[in-house]
Amino acid sequence: MLNMIMENINRDQLRERLIDEGYVPEFGLEHTIDNLLGLQNHENTSAAYEMLVEWMKSGKLGKFEPIEGIDRNYLKNILKMKDPAVILAYGALLYDPKRNAVLLKREEKRRKQFKPSKV
Repeated sequence: MLNMIMENINRDQLRERLIDEGYVPEFGLEHTIDNLLGLQNHENTSAAYEMLVEWMKSGKLGKFEPIEGIDRNYLKNILKMKDPAVILAYGALLYDPKRNAVLLKREEKRRKQFKPSKV
């Protein structure tokens, strides 16, 4: 079934969709496309690739069970990730849950440290 899904994502359509989401070609857009399409190449990240396919079709980001305490809401609301970044983070969590959860939680702490104080 996954092989049928893989054929549904066209690189050019994905590029246009990411630009519509605010991604800028000069700031690593092709690398982001490579990473998103690369989710199909690892058996343990196939659920993230399926999420990408659904997002491309419907514009809706699927939910997933928390992995090491991190779920979609954490990524969107705490780390302020756009949908494609959430999909990549989900893939990273599926690939290496403990290591990547630590990295994401570290990112939250880093962002809190540099948050300007209110005057």
